[in-house]
Amino acid sequence: MADEIHVRGLLLTAVEILTSHTKAIVIESYRDADTVKFIVSVDPRDMADLGGNVGRIAHSLNILVCGMGRKLGQSMSVEIACRR
Repeated sequence: MADEIHVRGLLLTAVEILTSHTKAIVIESYRDADTVKFIVSVDPRDMADLGGNVGRIAHSLNILVCGMGRKLGQSMSVEIACRR
């Protein structure tokens, strides 16, 4: 659980750097056995910032979180959602 909080904090910091409307960022996490899924919700105006060029930024965030999860012995992933 403590590892999940550290990964969530790092993910939040990265998303804050990449977006303009930081107060609208919400990160929820769902745990199922050894799997943790982070759902990042952002302001609709920031969706292009996280999508980047053909989703490369979102894909990079997912690679980063998956790598940290692998190091911690858990399966972790990121999903980007638009907050309405």
